Amino acid sequence: MKFSEALLTVDLILKSEAVPLIIGESGIGKTSLVKKLSKEKGYYLVTIDANLLKEGEIGGLPTVEDYEVYKQESIEKRKRTVYAVHTKLVDIERASKEYKDRKIILFIDEINRCEHSVQQELMNLILNKEINGYILPESVQVIAAMNPSNKYDSFENSEYQVVDMDPAQENRFVWIEMDSDVNEWIKWGMGKDSLIHEHVLEFISTFKEYLHRPDAMDSIKATPRSWERISRAYKVYLQSRNIYSDNIFYNVVKGNVGSAIAKDFMSFIKNYKSISIKPKDMFDSEVISENIKERVSLESHSRLYIIAKNSLVYLNENGYSERELSLFSKYLQLYPMDLRMGIMKEIREEYEGSLYTGLLDNDDFIELFFSCFLWR
Repeated sequence: MKFSEALLTVDLILKSEAVPLIIGESGIGKTSLVKKLSKEKGYYLVTIDANLLKEGEIGGLPTVEDYEVYKQESIEKRKRTVYAVHTKLVDIERASKEYKDRKIILFIDEINRCEHSVQQELMNLILNKEINGYILPESVQVIAAMNPSNKYDSFENSEYQVVDMDPAQENRFVWIEMDSDVNEWIKWGMGKDSLIHEHVLEFISTFKEYLHRPDAMDSIKATPRSWERISRAYKVYLQSRNIYSDNIFYNVVKGNVGSAIAKDFMSFIKNYKSISIKPKDMFDSEVISENIKERVSLESHSRLYIIAKNSLVYLNENGYSERELSLFSKYLQLYPMDLRMGIMKEIREEYEGSLYTGLLDNDDFIELFFSCFLWR
């Protein structure tokens, strides 16, 4: 399922007091999903990377301490085993006292990339909310994530080195298979929290198959996380071209997505022409100008798609009036019918209850909607 569906599914599972297990390829956005959910809901997030743990680490290493037992008129000295508390659990304990009204999410990532003994310790935390005398506070809920094993359907070609759980352990979770979705990634990339460079967004909108290639034969496989790193490097490169040559930047891109895609990306940015229509161009005037109409006719489908998405983000983040909704509807009327219909479908799916509701009350948008219906 795509990111937005997985986000709501995890939310529902948590509210039903079960434990969600997110399964997906490396770099697909599992961690980003948990961070987004925690931010939206105001949860305090604690993350444990299971693949970094060694046996006994999360349960705490045992030590022996002396204690006294009072018996009538004598004091008897005894010894007992106590366990050190892992720093992540200390963080949870502190947060539960400091933020009494907030839920705490314990996110256990890569649960199938650790030793079997570590996996058993983590399962004790997940299922019993206790380990070696340490009890998780009531405010804690657990989310787990893992890379796919090739024993599962639809992941037969997976090459991850994993430690499979047994059927009884697997049955303790609600499974969520997460896939990459180009349109959702582009929408995320345009948001305030991500700030993916517009050239990277446009490249992916043009070559959608390059966003995520888990089955590629290349040793370096493109993932959404790869493009996030490329975007950051690209911004540095653009600001420091007197220091870093094109070849140096190419090395960075190649190290993220492989040589074939890197060559296409370098060719794309070398021949790039800036998008000619900005949201302010559209919304600062009272009507759609002839100049904008002409520019629309000269743009490719992928660039028109980016322009429309930019405009929607602009409206959603800056507010809108009836005039701006009408301008956007009239602008969309200039698009090829198949592209127009696709964008209208995305508006319904992504902005339901907010911008979409406003558009449904706009006469120009309704006219646009029925023109698509009659065309079909």
